[in-house]
Amino acid sequence: MESMHKQMRTSKLFRWLVLFGLTIFVLSACTNGGTPEVDETASPTMQESTSTAIPQTPSATPPPAAAIVNGERIPLAFFESEVQRYLIAQEASGQMIEDDAAAREVVLNDLIDQVLLAQGARAAGITITDAEVQTRLDELASEVDLAAWMAEWGYSDVELFDSLKLQMEAASQRDRIAAEIPDMVEQVELRQVFAYTEEGANSARVSLNSGRDFEEVALVYDPVTGGYLGWVPRGYLLIPAVETAAFDLQVGEHSEIIESEIGFHIVMVLDRAERALSQDAKLTLQRKALQDWVADQRGIATIEVLID
Repeated sequence: MESMHKQMRTSKLFRWLVLFGLTIFVLSACTNGGTPEVDETASPTMQESTSTAIPQTPSATPPPAAAIVNGERIPLAFFESEVQRYLIAQEASGQMIEDDAAAREVVLNDLIDQVLLAQGARAAGITITDAEVQTRLDELASEVDLAAWMAEWGYSDVELFDSLKLQMEAASQRDRIAAEIPDMVEQVELRQVFAYTEEGANSARVSLNSGRDFEEVALVYDPVTGGYLGWVPRGYLLIPAVETAAFDLQVGEHSEIIESEIGFHIVMVLDRAERALSQDAKLTLQRKALQDWVADQRGIATIEVLID
């Protein structure tokens, strides 16, 4: 019974680690959850935050850094702690990490991305106050034993406070980017003939060129859906060449054979219209916009990596 209680407690604490953890930004859904009731007495007041987003030790000489992003230091000690938390979190989720170097690279890249996002938020005039961070900590403390959680995952008061502040700043910029994706966009309704071999694709092309109905041919290759792809916006399809061809076609036209890494495609545009994005399509475009933004910032940022 004690083992079961410990497992349940660990699982609950692990969920909060994921909340603070490494994959929250670039790969997470670009939506905000509800705000739980705040328990003002749930936790002691955290120590005053330092002036920078990443935990710093006040001193005349800056502490060793793992990286410097546009002049903002990622302290080496904080980075090493994050690596350990990442390894523990992966183990708790059943994913064993055999390559420590790869884990360190994941952690460092995530921290760099968070700093870039936080810097973007500050540049846009977004300010996350210490009071807002404290409120969020109080919300967390109303859900779990925060002191036990901090001890288990190796957070000091200042480190947790500053780490959460960084995440809140980065999340604000993430949400700004996500909000730029409109609800209504141009979309095309598609059907495709998909063949694994060039021979199969050529056979389909011969049938289509002889006047055979596109859906009838598509059903030969996909008896379940007849190759129906539905309505798709730009940036949604996984194969850029297929998407480019689709948006170049007029309604009722079909493409030539398009070769991809997975096979051979012939696509037909059934309709074209300005339509509301599906939830999945909007989330996909939001994630892509976020990833593109981070990639662009990495391209112009001054990033100095100080570790091997």
